Amino acid sequence: MARLDFDFHARPRHPGKLGVMLALAGLVALGWAWNTLQASRATEAGLALQIDALERARPRAVAPSAASSADTHRDDAHKRLAAQLAYSWQPAFDALAAARNDKIALVSLDALQAKSQLKLTAEARQLADAVDFIDALQQQPGVKRAALFQHEVQADADQQPVRFNIVVELNP
Repeated sequence: MARLDFDFHARPRHPGKLGVMLALAGLVALGWAWNTLQASRATEAGLALQIDALERARPRAVAPSAASSADTHRDDAHKRLAAQLAYSWQPAFDALAAARNDKIALVSLDALQAKSQLKLTAEARQLADAVDFIDALQQQPGVKRAALFQHEVQADADQQPVRFNIVVELNP
C-alpha cells in the first residue's frame, strides 16, 4: 500500500519580506536595549563616584553645632531602640502563668510596650470565674493594675461562655 502525505500548509523555501523585516526590527531593538544598558551602567558608575566624593567631603562641610545636634539625635534614637530591645516581658508572662486556672481560656494577647500594658481577651464559663482571674492577676508582683473593660455572653456558642477583655498595666 502506498503512503499518503497530506501537506495542507506548505512552507515557503525562502523567508519572505515580512520575515526579513521582523528579523531586522529584532536586531534594532536588541541594539537599542544594549545601548540603554550601557548608558545606565555609566550613569550608575558616575553617581557612585559622586556619592563617594560627597561622603569624603561631608565631615569638612558640616558645621560643628549641626554635627553635634545630629549626633545627639542619633544617640537618642539608639538609646530608645536599645531600651525597646532590652524590655523584658518575662514578669508579665510569669504573672499570667501564676494567675492561670482551668476555668479561663486565653483567646488573645496584645502587648503594648510603650504603655507597659497587656490587652487580654479570654473566655470563662461564668462571669464570677472572670472576676476571680482578674483578682488573681491584680495580686501578682509586677502588675500595677488589672481591669475588666468589656464582657459579653456568647449566646451562639453551645455552652454560652463569657468573653471578656482585660487591660493589665505593668510596673515599669
